[in-house]
Amino acid sequence: MLSLRTQKSRSEHTHSPQAVPALLLALIALLMAGSAAAAQGAGGAEAPTIVVTGSGDVSAAPDRAVVNLGAVAEAKQAIEAQKQLNQIMQRVVKDFKAMGIADEKIRTDRLSLYPVYSNPGRKTDQEPEAPRIVSYRAATTVRVQVDDLERVGSVIDTGITAGANQLANLSFELRDDGKYRREALKLATQEARVKAEAIAAAMNLQLGEVVEIREEGARMPYSTERKYAAPASAGTQIQPGQIEVNAEVSIRFKLNPKPKTGGAGQHGN
Repeated sequence: MLSLRTQKSRSEHTHSPQAVPALLLALIALLMAGSAAAAQGAGGAEAPTIVVTGSGDVSAAPDRAVVNLGAVAEAKQAIEAQKQLNQIMQRVVKDFKAMGIADEKIRTDRLSLYPVYSNPGRKTDQEPEAPRIVSYRAATTVRVQVDDLERVGSVIDTGITAGANQLANLSFELRDDGKYRREALKLATQEARVKAEAIAAAMNLQLGEVVEIREEGARMPYSTERKYAAPASAGTQIQPGQIEVNAEVSIRFKLNPKPKTGGAGQHGN
């Protein structure tokens, strides 16, 4: 009787309800550990990548010019210097408008007024004199947008004739450079791919799919050539030249092994 009760107790312990969930938890933990190891192994086998850059340039004829003309006046008193400057620039702006240039195409770009100091010589037996104000200098610059390039020379001549005594800058622009920038982007992308293919071939690899592509900071459109001469009887001659529009891209490609060719010969029956 004692033997039978002991055997029954062992049987109840073996098939206890608490043992089944514990076994399932152990199996789940084992499966999760296996999945993590597989994922880590897959990550380690990720294909290598390469990053290349490309640039493209497109030339275009400008269709707009910006002329910066200015004047400088000097007098003993600051108010007198400013008064002389105002008289000059009023004539300049008036003559620009008389040419048919709209108000919104003309704007003051810079205005300054500052003292001019003496530069006394130093005597060997005396302390140097402190600089003193001997006059005042007023200066300003006006910016004029010229939409007809044929008139750029006459705008410069008109301003100088009216009293402007400084030609601060002359630049040429494109009203809309979008078409040329898109073409430059195409050229930049093509150059990047050619470079990537050359590098992949040198490493006996094959260029794969694009992982990332980014447009880099492009240079502002700039004029490759501009010439002008001093006003003469025939007028100032202007050669606008060409505008260069630039684009740059950076592309990341995958690198794949080249497919195997040939291999061990197959023997037929």
